[in-house]
Amino acid sequence: MNRILIILLAAFVLASCGRAGPPVKPSVAAADAAKANGEPAPEAPVANAQNPGKRFVLDGLLE
Repeated sequence: MNRILIILLAAFVLASCGRAGPPVKPSVAAADAAKANGEPAPEAPVANAQNPGKRFVLDGLLE
């Protein structure tokens, strides 16, 4: 019973590890989507009280 559970768990983990391509920054994805829809590209976010411009710990993975 334990072997079957381990094999099934490993199959689920390995099946969910794939990705179709490299990570894309959200701003680039938004610009590409706007271009595909024939709309102007969104403006870059501006730092303010609600958006202080701090970097998130995982931002380096997207660059």
